[in-house]
Amino acid sequence: MADLSKCYLQNLGDSERGKLSELRGQLPQLIQRAKEQSEEAKAMKTLSIWGVELEKETEASDIVLLKYIRAEELDVAKAAERIVETLVFRADCQIDALKDAELPKCYQGHDVISGYDVEGRPVMISRFGKMNLEEVFGDVEAFVRYRAKLMEMAISKLSFKKGEPEDLTQVHDYSGVPLLFQTSQVKGAVSAVTKVFAEHYPETKGVTIFVNFPNAFASMWKAFSVFIPERTLKKFQILGERDQEQLFKFIAPEVVPEAIGGMLGTNGLSGPCKSLTVRARCTEEVPLMKVSKPCSIEWELRVCYWDISYELHFIAEGSNAGYAGSGSEPELVAKSEGMLEATAGVVSGVYEAKVPGELKCKFINNGAWFKSRLCLARAEEKKMKKLFD
Repeated sequence: MADLSKCYLQNLGDSERGKLSELRGQLPQLIQRAKEQSEEAKAMKTLSIWGVELEKETEASDIVLLKYIRAEELDVAKAAERIVETLVFRADCQIDALKDAELPKCYQGHDVISGYDVEGRPVMISRFGKMNLEEVFGDVEAFVRYRAKLMEMAISKLSFKKGEPEDLTQVHDYSGVPLLFQTSQVKGAVSAVTKVFAEHYPETKGVTIFVNFPNAFASMWKAFSVFIPERTLKKFQILGERDQEQLFKFIAPEVVPEAIGGMLGTNGLSGPCKSLTVRARCTEEVPLMKVSKPCSIEWELRVCYWDISYELHFIAEGSNAGYAGSGSEPELVAKSEGMLEATAGVVSGVYEAKVPGELKCKFINNGAWFKSRLCLARAEEKKMKKLFD
């Protein structure tokens, strides 16, 4: 297996620089070949891949060319052939127009492109549980275009600048997926997508995370993962129904949709979340926000799995942490009525702070004898709505 570590623009070796120069020198002929093979390509003024014009000598075009060289294990001749095939594919299938195309109804509402992971890679999240499998997978060509559209949208978030992330993080949520998911129809559509991506989207797979896998399957994956090569293993993560803590190592909670344990898509807050693990029979407190003047504070919190109870308190400045007997007791802002279930998702509210102080949240795990709970919380000063646009 070729050493590809020096085939990145920020770490380019002398040999790899030579291969890049060799491939760039062939571009006029490669583009001409693509136009000869495709009437659609011939009619286009310029040919590009992911919005990057290859003949312009830029960091972006260097990065794209190096992707093809890496994908073909440093074989320039094979990389050149693959570029021609991709240019023809993109022209004939009108891939550049996909990003703005409207999806058929059966493909809508299942996917989120929600920001960036902890390493700066764009995140694409797909939830399969509520799909109509016959409609979604019944038309293979439509399914391929649907997945290609998502890829184009996610790739458009890459900067194509030297030293910055060049690939994607994908999350596939399997909660609610029926056992019949592995039908021949589904396998055919998935195989077609895999082939298209393998041929025309080289070096775009960063990490693929499968979440809400049944625990039995997740455990089986972990057992067999010792036999998988490390380079391949790093690109896949199989997580069970209560593995949000592991998921948050790759993607911050504020980027993860509420439906799979995060805080994205709630009542408008977008700032970072604080997470903490609360052991059984324990109470943990997390400070949410300090304010130096009267203001409105919006808050959100949740438990990621099972249940927990909570209390929010506001502690006035100078009150010796605000506990009883200090001269200024903490003000109870909100508390759970019984247990807050993970299925309830995010709970939220607004507190009107009349004096400087700090908002804190207590998570109380007294209902558990053995199991910990993973909790999230955040708060922000409420922004005034504009009277006029």
